[in-house]
Amino acid sequence: MSTSLPPDLRTPANLRDVGGLPTIDGRRVRAGVYLRSDAPQPGDRTPLVPGTVIDLRSRVETRGLAHPLAGVSDVHEVPLGVSLAPDLVAATPTADRDLAWAYRLLVTEATAELARIIRIVARSRGPVLVHCAAGKDRTGIVTAVVLGVVGVPREHVLADYLRTNENLERLWARLEAGGVPLPGDVQGLFGVDRAALEAVLDAMEARPGGLRGHLLAHGTDPDDLDLLTRRLVG
Repeated sequence: MSTSLPPDLRTPANLRDVGGLPTIDGRRVRAGVYLRSDAPQPGDRTPLVPGTVIDLRSRVETRGLAHPLAGVSDVHEVPLGVSLAPDLVAATPTADRDLAWAYRLLVTEATAELARIIRIVARSRGPVLVHCAAGKDRTGIVTAVVLGVVGVPREHVLADYLRTNENLERLWARLEAGGVPLPGDVQGLFGVDRAALEAVLDAMEARPGGLRGHLLAHGTDPDDLDLLTRRLVG
């Protein structure tokens, strides 16, 4: 990974605070508590240093290198999706492996990781930063689940998710400058799709008890869900 990004790329391209989003009961998500982003890189200039970082990337992606914020933040490695059963993936025809399929697979097969992430966010002090490589798919799913649990309406969850599409050009340049190997279809790789996130949210909310019920049925501690809401919602 490069340690000398050009000066104009030394701020994460897909970084944002979800603070200010409304909830269905008329409150707001607190500012400065939950941030989402593409991967921090050495030499970054960021306006806010998080107390806790949740890195959703695998060891293959990070190549075993120390996290750039390891010296100043409490970094948790929670690789999302690496535990997916290879036979389950192999059994799905390639033509059916679209973005919605990948999202559904993550939320149904990576439930232990989701429960752990919720626990970390709920019990951390100070700002929490959640990121993967581009801050779009894995980060988008986790953020959508977190926002949905604390009562942010679907349209606002989707609007936050779709903001990634405004950052694609700079995101591509930043990842490329950082030495991340990427295929040529930039739009196909980095664009986010409203229908894909809606499909996975529909599936989770169709369970008894809705989104919260889905998480509880798959091992999330109910105390963590309550703590999460108290922590994020003012």
